[in-house]
Amino acid sequence: MNRLNFFIALFFLSLAASGQTVFKINQYNILHGSTFMPVFTLYSGHSFNDQWGFSAYFYVNGTKGSSWGEGLAGPSWKPAKGLTLSLLAGFQTNEDQLFRFSPLIIYNNRQFSSFASFEVGGKRHRWDVMAFWLKDSWKVGAELIRFYQLYAAGPRVEFSFLKNQPLTVFLSGLWDWKNSKPAWMFGLYTSFSSLKK
Repeated sequence: MNRLNFFIALFFLSLAASGQTVFKINQYNILHGSTFMPVFTLYSGHSFNDQWGFSAYFYVNGTKGSSWGEGLAGPSWKPAKGLTLSLLAGFQTNEDQLFRFSPLIIYNNRQFSSFASFEVGGKRHRWDVMAFWLKDSWKVGAELIRFYQLYAAGPRVEFSFLKNQPLTVFLSGLWDWKNSKPAWMFGLYTSFSSLKK
């Protein structure tokens, strides 16, 4: 059943990615004590005009003994330059409550960027808030996250390389204040765009 859900998610993921204005593929890992949590996500968005668009988000967690996936989609609105607000809703696996929703806040300008996601539905409430200062190929900032039983905050650094199709590697050094122990998040992502200049 998990394999079937995974292939269904990949099918819809490819459909969403092929027709979208922009999409971001992200693979990251969390090391929390002896628990290793690999995660794959895809965010895609399409702008209908300067203010309105559509966003979709797919998430697969491959943690041993606790695999989980979700697919969310919904409208997005740009009330000001660089600011995007989205309200996504969809379904998740391996939960008694299948429905899930998530507001997203994304802000970007030349020197600063931030991202906030809040997901509710079932037992796996998640939130992730990041803010960065940008300089050339570097992004330096901080992250605040709730992920399963992890409640953590700490510095995050990102570095982008390759000119034609940039790849970004990142590392977060986190302190879990609920469980009083460190956690690490590391991975890479890339973004594709077909926006008209």
